[in-house]
Amino acid sequence: MAGVLRAGSSGGSARTGVAETAQALIGMRRSLVRNAPGGQGMVAAGLVLGWSLAVGTLLLGLVRFDDPERAVDLQAMLALGWLVGWIMGPIAFRGGGQGLRPEYSALLPIPPRRLAAGLLGASFAGRSPPITLVALSSLLVAAGPLGVPAVLVAVPAVLLELVVVVLVSKVAVAGLTATLNSRRGQDFGGVLMAVIVALSSGGWSLAVVMAQQLAEGPPPALQAALRALPSGWAPVAVGAAGRLDWPLVAAALAGLAALAGLLLLAWSGLLQRNMRRTGGRPARVARGRPGRTAAAGQRPATWRALPAGPTGAVVGKELAAWRRDPSRNLALLLGLLISVLNIGLPAVAFDAPAGLPWVGVAAALLASLAAVNVYGNDGTAFWLTRMVPGSERADVRGRQAAWLLAVAPLTVVLTVGLTAVSGQAWAWPWVLAALPALLGGTAGLMVLVSVARPVQQKDPQLRTGPFDTSDDPNAAGAVVGQAYLMVLLAALTAVPGCALVLLGAVWHRPVLQAGGVLVGVAVGVGLTWWGGHVAARRLADRGAELMDLLHLGPDAAQDGAAEPRPEVALPRRTSAAVGALWIFGMLCIFPQGLVPLAFALFGVDQQVRVWFLARYLPVAVQVPVAVGFVVLGALAVWWAESIRRRAAGGPDQAHPEGS
Repeated sequence: MAGVLRAGSSGGSARTGVAETAQALIGMRRSLVRNAPGGQGMVAAGLVLGWSLAVGTLLLGLVRFDDPERAVDLQAMLALGWLVGWIMGPIAFRGGGQGLRPEYSALLPIPPRRLAAGLLGASFAGRSPPITLVALSSLLVAAGPLGVPAVLVAVPAVLLELVVVVLVSKVAVAGLTATLNSRRGQDFGGVLMAVIVALSSGGWSLAVVMAQQLAEGPPPALQAALRALPSGWAPVAVGAAGRLDWPLVAAALAGLAALAGLLLLAWSGLLQRNMRRTGGRPARVARGRPGRTAAAGQRPATWRALPAGPTGAVVGKELAAWRRDPSRNLALLLGLLISVLNIGLPAVAFDAPAGLPWVGVAAALLASLAAVNVYGNDGTAFWLTRMVPGSERADVRGRQAAWLLAVAPLTVVLTVGLTAVSGQAWAWPWVLAALPALLGGTAGLMVLVSVARPVQQKDPQLRTGPFDTSDDPNAAGAVVGQAYLMVLLAALTAVPGCALVLLGAVWHRPVLQAGGVLVGVAVGVGLTWWGGHVAARRLADRGAELMDLLHLGPDAAQDGAAEPRPEVALPRRTSAAVGALWIFGMLCIFPQGLVPLAFALFGVDQQVRVWFLARYLPVAVQVPVAVGFVVLGALAVWWAESIRRRAAGGPDQAHPEGS
């Protein structure tokens, strides 16, 4: 930054100062990216996903319509999607991917406008703008059939659109900086992240519905809204160039340029205000009304419905944690949104009501992700349990009861309500056998797995968001492994009851189906009792070791560990390969495997193909191909974890730069 300071102090020209500022900030950003510790696998996975979406958007520019105005509407919709992604992404990840924060330059004598211009230039040196440029170039491809004037206009239109998209994201993040640093902002970011992940996994059905509307002709209100938004001005300019409507072309391009200038000015003002703001706010003190202060030893009003005693106290404490912990709320919200978007919405959009009864069951299964590492999430607060002798059983049973109170009501209402609304009477024994087993099985297995395979996590009061749970990438990977293990075990709990229901359906024996329901309930109740019993006994026997793990880490908790083991950082290429294999495996297992299998099971119309490869094959081989994709995805995940284990345990364990 020495050149920047010299330019600012010597009174050099504004253009020279902006260029030197941008050059220095670009160098700093590249240095931060190059020396970022860990997380290379997630970065590689994000790049693979981003480039895949960009190439898919670019290929959509090849779609041809009888009416050229339909192409304008399609491009406006695609640009709006990328604009929304640029706004929601940094907010959901709490500024992730920005690299440089304006606060770093708060003490430097750089004018706010010059700093904003420099940060904007540094933003274009990142990974996301080239990906977005490729995606927005779909407009350039779509302009080909409209003639040479449309192609010539598309070039500046795409560049201006990119600048506007980036600046809108910057203004949105700067405007919400104070909010994002607060507790409510973290919850808001978690909600946005849940929406993004859910749309990424189940948004294909929305895309299909929108594509059908565009093919049939969008409603006038939707068409006007897509074109009136700034994201639609570039497609409007290209469409007007195809009609040789030059006044409209000039107005649209001038509007984009003027909007970019206004956004830059707004961003510079927000930067100046945010850099002057103090780093936090004093905690608000609750004010109680006279005469309403709780007496000593009296339980809060919200806890009076709970049974008195240690178990009731743990239930109240855990319910408060479920209400306040952003990571738990995110996991529950993800389970609900993903099940609705992947099962409920396609069932309604494609007239397949057989999928509606399974929305609540899928939400219960995915909610098991929120049940992992329940003791590790407490951090060093576990010593409160250790200080009360004989409290292990009450603590375990209270956590189980709180889990059921947090998850069961919503999933039961979804299952019963959607099954009744769908009119699928055959589904009752299936869902009544699966749901109790999933809920009860998860309640028993979550405490057992957490006590048997605990992972040290950051203390809750030190976390800054739903994903800020650990400073150790290896610990984060262990929690992810726990999550997949929990989902697998929870799914297996529904197998005995559903197997009996299947036999009863095949042999037309209602007695067997009723027996399957009873078996499902028995499995849920039995696993709840057995898992809690074993976990409480293990907690009483090895609670000291668990406390050492959560307080001092896994190295100090090991008997005879003389020195801490060095952290193992995977080489960059190895980490990138692991991330790419995980992405490939998940795409094979879920979209290309399980979704076509569900379509075949629920009898979805064969015309619904979208991007599911098995649906383009003859009906006789669709199920074997879908099963093959599931197996291929599982092999890819196994290969990724094998590479991770070999690289972490190899002789030259870690070299952060990798070759």
